[in-house]
Amino acid sequence: MNIWNEFANETNETFKEGYSWRSDSVEIKHKHWKIVFDNYTLWSGKYSTSVTRIVVPITLQGDFKFEIYNEGFIRKVEKLFGAQDIEIGYQDFDKYFTIKSNNEAKTKTLFRNKEIRDLISSQKEVNIQICNQRGIWEEQLSENEFELSYYCDSKVRDINTLKNLLKLFELLLNEMLQINVITIK
Repeated sequence: MNIWNEFANETNETFKEGYSWRSDSVEIKHKHWKIVFDNYTLWSGKYSTSVTRIVVPITLQGDFKFEIYNEGFIRKVEKLFGAQDIEIGYQDFDKYFTIKSNNEAKTKTLFRNKEIRDLISSQKEVNIQICNQRGIWEEQLSENEFELSYYCDSKVRDINTLKNLLKLFELLLNEMLQINVITIK
């Protein structure tokens, strides 16, 4: 069975069949948000790679932005040459993830939630951000439009991983609403 069809069945949500170059996807409603899971193909000349991504349009309250990703080799080199990140005060978490933000206090508050940290830590690859480009790599969104996004450099084929990512996004949205960095339209 198609992973997106299976995920839609498991979550009782909406499966959308892809067409042409668009992948199948799942749209999940969480409170006032629509969380979209799909695969996306990045093209660079003759080379292409498929990634799994999650995207949810959000309305920011203020100018809060953050990005969190795995602490890989390139990122360690960046740190050696002075790239700064936010440490949230949980040593194991700070050791494995790089967090960048324009608001350190709200970022620390967001990642104080242990369940969020545990779900992030359970992922093999983490790239989560607030950005102003549709689907991370597509066209720039209109002014004051943003998306909370995730991607990993492969196709996720495990239903439990997708369920954990869904739970992570639900918690992130709830927490971001609670600390007044996003609002409901």
